[in-house]
Amino acid sequence: MADTHHKPRSAISKTQRNLTVGYISTRHENRATGMTTYYSRHPSLHLKGNWLGEAGFETGSPVKVHIESGRTIICFG
Repeated sequence: MADTHHKPRSAISKTQRNLTVGYISTRHENRATGMTTYYSRHPSLHLKGNWLGEAGFETGSPVKVHIESGRTIICFG
């Protein structure tokens, strides 16, 4: 029987998320003049939401990211 003060582990609200790959812009400048020479765009994924905490990823937690062809796996560090 469960302890009187036992709190059951909360379920993750949704186990699958649909995200869209966006981009970030990087400004490149001439070091001598400080003038912008061009901007480059790089693919970017922004992961945020309470579901990260529900899955055990708390603020400040180290993570490891494994990259495979067509797949990204994020694990506790």
